[in-house]
Amino acid sequence: MEKGEETVRLPVNFHQTFIPERIYLSSLLRLAARGGEGTYKEISAETGIPVGQSSGKVPAILNYCSGMGLIRVEKGTAPGQKRPVLTPFGRSVLLEDANLSEPLSQWLAHLHLCRENGGAEIWHLTFGRSSDVLGMTFSENDLEEYLASICGRKNRSLIGPLMGTYEEPAALKGAGAIVRGEQGLVRTPAPLLRGFQNGYGVLLLSLWEFCFPNAGQVTLSDFESGTYFRRICGWNDEQCTMVLALLQERGVVDIDKQMHPWVLTRRSESSSLWRMLYEDLA
Repeated sequence: MEKGEETVRLPVNFHQTFIPERIYLSSLLRLAARGGEGTYKEISAETGIPVGQSSGKVPAILNYCSGMGLIRVEKGTAPGQKRPVLTPFGRSVLLEDANLSEPLSQWLAHLHLCRENGGAEIWHLTFGRSSDVLGMTFSENDLEEYLASICGRKNRSLIGPLMGTYEEPAALKGAGAIVRGEQGLVRTPAPLLRGFQNGYGVLLLSLWEFCFPNAGQVTLSDFESGTYFRRICGWNDEQCTMVLALLQERGVVDIDKQMHPWVLTRRSESSSLWRMLYEDLA
């Protein structure tokens, strides 16, 4: 999708109440790598992802993989067929961490789900837009009310399987982007680890290339307004400054701190960083 087109996110019920089990995400990546395609039932037979007579996990896992930025879903060669195609992120994961067991893989999958464009509606609202309203700690009821104020009330909880995604070891518990605490639900900031700097760098660049494709420079405030980068990562201003310093050190961006707001200058392309995604992990 080109910038300027209608914002596209996965709808409220895309998951059909299923969590993104990593074993099934991995199976779908392997299917994409060998050029597989098929109807939901055919994909189920190829991957072992369960599917029933009328519904099942295959559509949900296709959607999760797409929202996580691991694949694109294209039309297959026959009616009713889907063809998953690996993205650069999906290719890196399949080569280096096929089971998505590394926290870096899980965090990047999570952050892609939170994108304004290409992510999932409930994830974007929970981790992006609600930041200015709810902060980092809030009750489940407060979140439900916030989501209902935007999405309208549904027959079942709008939060759906979001919490289970970060509580179940089979899914993204390794990221733990949101947890249950004594005061309610607590968002966890993305880790400030040097081993994650390539991941944050490639995320920043891919967001830049989508939202500001023709701009070599952009103010930090405009970048945040267009991408929600700091908010979806759960960072305060100080934490964001630390990450930007790491990315400047890596040669991703230059930062002109003499200007107010700060001006970022792009120094790299996302395509050059995907292959180095796991390079700095201890």
